[in-house]
Amino acid sequence: MRGMSTLWPGGEPVGEPASASSVADLRIDHRIFAADPEDGQAVWLRPVRDVATVRFRHEVFRDLQDEPVRMAFEAFGAGMRSVRKHLAQGRRLEQRDRWQLDAEEVYCRTVAEFGEALRALPIRAHALRRLRERLTEYLEGEWFTNLVRERAEVHAALDRVRYSVQLNGRKVVVDRYRGQADYSETIAAAFARFRPGDAEKPVVVVDPWPDMNEVEEQLIAAVTEQFPEVFERLARHAEQFREFIDPMLARVDAEMRFYLGYSRFVRGLGERGLTFCFPEVTERFEGIVAEGAFDVMLARARHGDPAAVVVRNDIRLDGPERLIVVTGPNQGGKSTFARMVGQLAYLTALGCPVPGTRARMMLPDRVLTHFVHEDDIAEPGGALAQELARMRDILGAVTERSVVILNESFSTTTAADAVSIGGEVVRRIVERGAMGVYVTFLEELAEVGPEVVSMVAGVESDADTTRTFRIERRPPDGLAYATAVAQRHGLTYDAIRERVR
Repeated sequence: MRGMSTLWPGGEPVGEPASASSVADLRIDHRIFAADPEDGQAVWLRPVRDVATVRFRHEVFRDLQDEPVRMAFEAFGAGMRSVRKHLAQGRRLEQRDRWQLDAEEVYCRTVAEFGEALRALPIRAHALRRLRERLTEYLEGEWFTNLVRERAEVHAALDRVRYSVQLNGRKVVVDRYRGQADYSETIAAAFARFRPGDAEKPVVVVDPWPDMNEVEEQLIAAVTEQFPEVFERLARHAEQFREFIDPMLARVDAEMRFYLGYSRFVRGLGERGLTFCFPEVTERFEGIVAEGAFDVMLARARHGDPAAVVVRNDIRLDGPERLIVVTGPNQGGKSTFARMVGQLAYLTALGCPVPGTRARMMLPDRVLTHFVHEDDIAEPGGALAQELARMRDILGAVTERSVVILNESFSTTTAADAVSIGGEVVRRIVERGAMGVYVTFLEELAEVGPEVVSMVAGVESDADTTRTFRIERRPPDGLAYATAVAQRHGLTYDAIRERVR
């Protein structure tokens, strides 16, 4: 099954990992893709650069929306987890071969049932159809057939092993079973009447210590001496099939954890009425649209709170428009909006469904972020020098296919300097043709040119400054907002004059 991948049409990963700082700024982490930090990690940190791969993944996600298909892959993943668990139990040399035999049994059953399920399912995704074909060839192939047959023969030989253990004072004698009385059955029958509940119902004892102790190891060694041919056959079989897991099935298992983990996340938020959609993805900028979008990590954090409300916002860029400048009151949802746009771009580049009812996104070559970070005390230039250095790197990397998210950049300097520096940054981004969002308190940046769109964090009304967390497309109104705050707190000129008089 070599060359099989459900993530990459060509079979091998393409592109570079995402910037760790950008992933951190957007607050994207493994929790929306898988339960374990290692599951799918290489996938969610490696956005793709071509539309064909995005569509390739969309097909898989669409098939997984069909519950029977999803359950088949969930069962396959659970079986493979059990295989890995069995192999981990055999970490000690004395137990390794026997645990491997059990792992092989789980593996053979899991793969066979998976193949049978795929043959009966209405699969449309190119990747999953190819997987079904390759899996059928694998199941019918000589190697897998031999594994199933020889595993069964070795297991049957072990099942036929019967031995007795006799205690003579301090001496333990292990011998082949020759019809001697089984005193364990006699003891069990004698104490049966003291057993709680149904005396006829067998008691299942779970061994909390799967590793053998010293006495058990010595008993097994003695049994091995009594049946050398059986255990020699087990050893030969185990050595022959030491790497019994097909590499491509192991790869598919790992890749599907990415798909299944994110699908579970989407279904969980869907139960709260939050909608995801498959974006229309363009190679170049052909306008940007997102309706009913939201911050996925914020939604996840509030998933357990039934009273929590996740505010949804829309964005649209057409024609020459490339950069959204967001202004408005503090704590009004501006930073959340910026992260949301960055997340939309990043999830699009992973080939995932995105939050919202409808979306059209440009596939970015990279998502670049510039958020306020804590000062590095080792940097002699201070906070502004650190911001400028990071901005220099961003502007050096930005292209017409980049998405740039700037959040409160240059707030560490004076307003005049921030306007001068911020204005130059905006012009550079616009010249490159990149798309992005700039959250700022500098309203002047929203008036640079036709490429810049102004959006404002809303409040209930001029008289009521309660935040709506809706980001509205309109000119900046900082002065109107300042007037509303002054009126609310009795700080207008007339109110102050009246109190003084």
